[in-house]
Amino acid sequence: MLFCYSFFFFVVVVVALCFLEDQHVVDTLTARTSSRNNKTGSTSAMRELALPGYTHVQHICSGASHETLVAQSDDTKELVLIRVYALDYLRKHPSLRRRIERRALASRVAHHPNIVKGLPAFVSDVDLFLVEEHCVGGELLIALDEYYRSTAAPSANDTGRQPAQQPFRCLSLSFIRRTMQDLMSGLHYLHSVCGLVHRNIKLESIFLDSSNRAKLGRLEMCAAIPSFEVKDGMLQLCCASKHYAAPELVMGCPYKGELIDVWSAGVVLFVMLTGRFPFEEEKEVVDGGDSLLFQRICTADEVLQIHPALGMVPDPLAVDLVRNMLRVNPECRLTVEEALQHPFLLTS
Repeated sequence: MLFCYSFFFFVVVVVALCFLEDQHVVDTLTARTSSRNNKTGSTSAMRELALPGYTHVQHICSGASHETLVAQSDDTKELVLIRVYALDYLRKHPSLRRRIERRALASRVAHHPNIVKGLPAFVSDVDLFLVEEHCVGGELLIALDEYYRSTAAPSANDTGRQPAQQPFRCLSLSFIRRTMQDLMSGLHYLHSVCGLVHRNIKLESIFLDSSNRAKLGRLEMCAAIPSFEVKDGMLQLCCASKHYAAPELVMGCPYKGELIDVWSAGVVLFVMLTGRFPFEEEKEVVDGGDSLLFQRICTADEVLQIHPALGMVPDPLAVDLVRNMLRVNPECRLTVEEALQHPFLLTS
């Protein structure tokens, strides 16, 4: 029954994304992005959209490809997040369309308290509306960045999508432990029950609910185990952001998706423990910066043995876990199941 329902949903999404001819398609993307830096203007534009079953609450942001808003379900009164994509724009950008298809289908078949819940999508003549539960705590990245900034003096050098590089006051170990328990539980379900690997785990892919429980989202890079990309049980497509990329990705080798997910989760753990990424110097030279980063990733075993930031972590069990999640040899790396049984995550 679940498979039939998911397949029906997939067909609906594909039909909506392929809705092309014999329509006067309004260029909603151009109209909306003209007010990208004016949230008030964007909000008034969003009121013109019909949201059957929902009441518009707040416009969040305008991007190159879509609008994001918060709405309230008329039935349950629960808040949801809605991403609005112009069908005409999706027709012109097939790679984005494929990512949306993956995200929509994966989020609808994954039913777990530590995975962002997908809700039924709907379409108008010109727009596709993707709906998911609203995690009021937002991205883990933003939550950590706010914490770091609240415990250190501001710096003019803070740039980019990474936590502020400041003198670090360690997060509560109980928060770190609970967040990792949530993340690894969601991953275990995704791997073992859904037969999917995430391949895009990062601080921006983890969301916090009203109780500060972590939920894994952004499923657009998911791949099946096995799938058409598999050769001898190994995936081929290079994914992941550079700071979270496992050595086998950096070296262009076929990889086991479950183990690159463990690596990326290990990077998340390192950041929560230390307030910085594990393989990037704070004042990296621009020329050759990525090559130095990738060199450190591929020699992670040696780098982490002498990493000064780990020397400041108060719990040796946490240090042991992060080092074993970031093993260069994937055969020596902890599996999700082994990580869940690690003493740091089992400690009350």
